[in-house]
Amino acid sequence: MAVTMRDVAKKAGVSPVVVSRVLHGRATTVRVSPATAERVRQAAEELGYRCNVFARSFRDGQTSMIGILHGIGFARPIFSQGSRYFAALMDGLVEGAFRHGYSVTLCPKLMGGSPEEGINDGRFDGLIWYSTDPVEENRRMLLASRVPLVLIHTPSALLEGRFPSVRCDNAGGIRLAVDHLWNLGHRRIGFVVGESRPFTETSERMTAFRNRMDSLGVPVTEDDVLLYPGAHDLENLDRYLAAGPRHTALVCQHDGVAATVIDRARLFGVRVPEQLSVVGFDSTAFCNEVEPPLTSVSQPLVDIGSKAVDLLVRRIRGESPEPYDLVLPCGLDVRGSTSTPPLNPKVD
Repeated sequence: MAVTMRDVAKKAGVSPVVVSRVLHGRATTVRVSPATAERVRQAAEELGYRCNVFARSFRDGQTSMIGILHGIGFARPIFSQGSRYFAALMDGLVEGAFRHGYSVTLCPKLMGGSPEEGINDGRFDGLIWYSTDPVEENRRMLLASRVPLVLIHTPSALLEGRFPSVRCDNAGGIRLAVDHLWNLGHRRIGFVVGESRPFTETSERMTAFRNRMDSLGVPVTEDDVLLYPGAHDLENLDRYLAAGPRHTALVCQHDGVAATVIDRARLFGVRVPEQLSVVGFDSTAFCNEVEPPLTSVSQPLVDIGSKAVDLLVRRIRGESPEPYDLVLPCGLDVRGSTSTPPLNPKVD
């Protein structure tokens, strides 16, 4: 049975109010002599008294907990396999939370009668949303939030400017990828999308690809954008590779897509990078496990997670985060999956 303040008070021969003053700094109007305070502390130690953090949280109106939300209908994130995107992002979130003295809960789903109730039931001091899925159900859930909330990857404007956001410069990252390939001599560059759902960051990256190619005098056509909807439907990608790539280089939506392209290319005898250069987006440690190692736009995932917590803590404290919509620059990590184009590329 847990030891209570009344137990400590009885052993020390004082009132519970005195115990509260000595052990928790409360009841400030009560004067306690040094000798009495020492007797209370000794009684608490002998009885093994521990503060009830749940009761204190209820009393203070704060839980020191941050909830990490992804979205309705999503499978749990995988940290140890695949592109390591989630692992890198969580490193930043945990780093920021620990720096501010908060615990982190990664929510598989929100309990309560509805998601709207779940995010407002008092278990979290604040929430971080790290999805780019703009479906109406997610949008409605977020706009119903009455607790401080920060967005990752989603621009604040997409949710009526209600919440601060942290994201990378998708357009700048794609420009780096295209310019790298262009400077190597590539002119026939395609873009590969691995999901059919209209994720915000996917749209931004596709638009940036079109804009950069247009500015270089090579307008993008429908044939320059390859869609295969995930790992379970590779028909489009396989057909493209089996016919012999019509591009000398591909910029991919993210590292998982790029790794799939390289893996399938090997099955069809397409050599990377001798016949086809491939660039990913994220540049986690996973890129060094791909063969050949994957050239990739480096999204600052750890910084994104850490700075999102910084903004959230300011919101929890009632402060105004600055900047409200934080965009972090990307870099480019050149590895073995890109080289100069082949001397005799396929011509349609």
